[in-house]
Amino acid sequence: MLQLAISDVLATMELRKKIGIRDVAKAAGVSVATVSRVLAKADYPVTEETRKRVTDVATAMGYVPNLLAKTFATSRTDTIGVAMPVLNAYYAKMLAGIEGAATEAGLSILLTIVGASDERREAAIDQFVARQLDGVIICSGAKDGPLRRPPEQMGVPAVVIGQQPSEGYVTVTVDNRRASYEATDHLVSRGNRTIVFLTSNSDWPDFRDRLDGFQQRLAEEDRATGQVIEGVYDEAQAYRAVTKLVAEQTTATAILAATDRQALGAMAALADAGLRVPSDMAVVGFDNYHTSEFVRPSLTSVDMPADAMGAKAVELVCMAKTAGAEKMASVVLEPRLFIRQSSGSFDNAALLAQSVKSLPSA
Repeated sequence: MLQLAISDVLATMELRKKIGIRDVAKAAGVSVATVSRVLAKADYPVTEETRKRVTDVATAMGYVPNLLAKTFATSRTDTIGVAMPVLNAYYAKMLAGIEGAATEAGLSILLTIVGASDERREAAIDQFVARQLDGVIICSGAKDGPLRRPPEQMGVPAVVIGQQPSEGYVTVTVDNRRASYEATDHLVSRGNRTIVFLTSNSDWPDFRDRLDGFQQRLAEEDRATGQVIEGVYDEAQAYRAVTKLVAEQTTATAILAATDRQALGAMAALADAGLRVPSDMAVVGFDNYHTSEFVRPSLTSVDMPADAMGAKAVELVCMAKTAGAEKMASVVLEPRLFIRQSSGSFDNAALLAQSVKSLPSA
């Protein structure tokens, strides 16, 4: 009985033995070099019949290339390290762009979530460099401090997605100032002259630029005024801020929120106060979350192309590997305003006056 159990184990171990490139070569009746060239899709003269036989045999045998051996032989890992602060909807969209572009380029990604800790971010970068990965993508967060290493000390191509206080790094960003300017212009063009700007912290680069764009557009408009409310980080804080705003009998007719999360909190507060969006108060957000289209009223929002940013970062890393790091250059992508129900339309001054009168008293 015991002998039978041992035999079964040995048989199972034999079945699970890793198939090597020599096994594929022997089964296909070709040399190891030929198998290597075929599977690497190298530009080497191999007949179509031989190529098909090798790939069919490799597939049938379940052959998986030894990536470690390949790394030693080619000095390539075919892997990009990605350091990301969190994995919320915005960064998940960015990750999808990174992964899609990497897959298309025949690359894998090694993802590390570093939170809001500069120390954890630096530790992740150290690991990427120690593993001699083919590139590093650093997805910056709002509160990130400067990177410890200058880019020339990374040893591999490095791209930062988002604004970074470090000098010399190639970055992929969005024109936040223009995005906010256009969102404000959209509200002004619909008759709004008093607009509230909800933001978390204007010291953070992206939000500072959004505030700048908001103030720039208002400064160009006669009789236009703006009110800035800071310290609003999520839906709950936006809800409280707008509830207080309504209780103070604000004369504002529109809210521009620095994120969709803030916008949704604002819309909930307006609904609970008995105000209608957009006839009593128009609302515009940032980020264009996938849910923004499906709330009612649907949310007008500035689309920040996180997926395109991720794909562009991979493209820059690949460019550096083929043409040299000196060929990389920072890229600024353009935002797009998706106009939906929440921003409304004021046809004349009478409608604007009516919207102001509809605000409840304290």
